[in-house]
Amino acid sequence: MEWRKLKNIMILILLVVNGFLLVLVWSRREESASYQRAALEQTVRVLNKSGIEVDLDAASPADSLPPLTVERDLDRELQLARGLLGQDAQADNRGGGLYLYQNGAGQLSVRPGGELSAELQEDSRWSTGHPARHAAGLLRDMGLEAEELETVQEDGQTRVRFRQVWNGAAVFSCEVEFVYENDALGAIRGTLVAAGQGTAEGGQALTLPTALMRFSEEITAAGDVCTAIRSMEPGYRGTVQPLSGGVRLAPVWLVATDTGKYYLDCVTGALTRVT
Repeated sequence: MEWRKLKNIMILILLVVNGFLLVLVWSRREESASYQRAALEQTVRVLNKSGIEVDLDAASPADSLPPLTVERDLDRELQLARGLLGQDAQADNRGGGLYLYQNGAGQLSVRPGGELSAELQEDSRWSTGHPARHAAGLLRDMGLEAEELETVQEDGQTRVRFRQVWNGAAVFSCEVEFVYENDALGAIRGTLVAAGQGTAEGGQALTLPTALMRFSEEITAAGDVCTAIRSMEPGYRGTVQPLSGGVRLAPVWLVATDTGKYYLDCVTGALTRVT
């Protein structure tokens, strides 16, 4: 047999084998997805019988969110300050993890965990006809990703609130508010994490069926009452690391019910009411 014919036969055999493997992988994936759907539907039926309705269209899995530890990055923090105050802003370590960044335009104080407040001098305030757009641009200049939550106008004052986003996921505990007086930025207050990518920790996220059952168990143990789960949004909740001043980002579901909101830890299933 000629080598060319033998080579063609070998290629054909490889194509057939690859096709078979693709079909096998696809069927296994479909089988797993079908099992997950069945488990989820069964869980919803169990919760319905216990008096809790679930909106599955508003529930998302959280298996792509690993627990993270992010160390405080003073260089990025200075970038944040200079994005707000200007490139001549200087850092002053006030002790206890408190840093004050200031120049002639104003000052920005940042505590461990990212709690911050800023005041601008009246003659240095930026005037803008679009506060929300202006605030979003400042956050980009600071090297931060965020999403706008609301804009409130009252008595000549405009307050624009943003929530930080980390690698595409909301950080529920990190919100910041920009305060404009007659369209001139005067103050900023809230919490932002100015840090690098962070170090991923171990931990397997709960599946949605397991998470729903844990929520039902935890809310009953807490003595709370709810009759409907309206949404389950995956994201992060930050807690300050006392020794390093860094932040641990724990993946959580923000569970909105008819009686309140809760954080449900995606790994441990621990439930905390949002205050």
